[in-house]
Amino acid sequence: MQPRTFDYLYFKTHGHSNEEIRQETGLSLEEIEIMEKALRPVLEEIEAERPKAKTIGADFARLTRYIYADKSDQEQGTPRPDAIKARSGEVFALPAVAKLDFGKTSLQDAILQRRSLRKYSDEPLSLQELSFLLYCSSWARDFRSNERMEITLRNVPSAGSRHPIETFVDIRRVTGLKPGLYYYHPIKHCLVLYDESPEIQDQIFEGCFRQEMIQSSAANFIYTAVPYRTCWRYGQRGYRYLYLDAGHIGQNLHLAAEAVSAGACMIGAYLDEAMNEALKIDGSEEFVIYIATVGKK
Repeated sequence: MQPRTFDYLYFKTHGHSNEEIRQETGLSLEEIEIMEKALRPVLEEIEAERPKAKTIGADFARLTRYIYADKSDQEQGTPRPDAIKARSGEVFALPAVAKLDFGKTSLQDAILQRRSLRKYSDEPLSLQELSFLLYCSSWARDFRSNERMEITLRNVPSAGSRHPIETFVDIRRVTGLKPGLYYYHPIKHCLVLYDESPEIQDQIFEGCFRQEMIQSSAANFIYTAVPYRTCWRYGQRGYRYLYLDAGHIGQNLHLAAEAVSAGACMIGAYLDEAMNEALKIDGSEEFVIYIATVGKK
């Protein structure tokens, strides 16, 4: 689905007239009519599910209580999922964790100084600084695997050490790295080049509702959730933990950014379909759950 299609669906489902959609998106009225016909089944599905969306938050909180829970897949003996998803691409080493030292800012100062920063300087992040940010927020300090269980232990908490959050980095200005979308491997502490196409950064910008800080940042951290990694152990209640885990990561990233004279801003406003498509994930077995911009002050 192309960005202009997402634009049409967004404004159409929010009650805009065709003329208003034309003004907002730059689409011609002819293009809008074509989309209206082609996307009619999608629009009908959205309209049919809209009543359910009005109570989904309360239903989610209520129906994921333990009183409604069945036995989890783990309890039923279903084979455990992997702790890391395999990704292929060119590998870029990061400075070793043991050599990182950004101890000039105390934890107290980092907490007091932490703000959501949306404007950044043109100064790039160094490779050491990027390595530090990933170490603080996503690095796996231990990996344990056997037939029954596979877990990682990290610098952020996670229910049952399931760590369902995967980390991608949209590199804009980092010394020693070419721009593109990278996957961070938390055990090997390296980056895997995931997408270096000329379009990927525009797709991310569009998917984040064209928020200017996406383009002015040095790097954008895009977090995806692999729900079954947690739900295998906790059933549907595991979906609660996905968002808790993402929050833990976001706060560590914020504080780590302060330690390297940078700032961060967490983003929850993005178009799910567009971001999932940009990352080539299905939106169900894996989906974008959180985004952060990071740049030097």
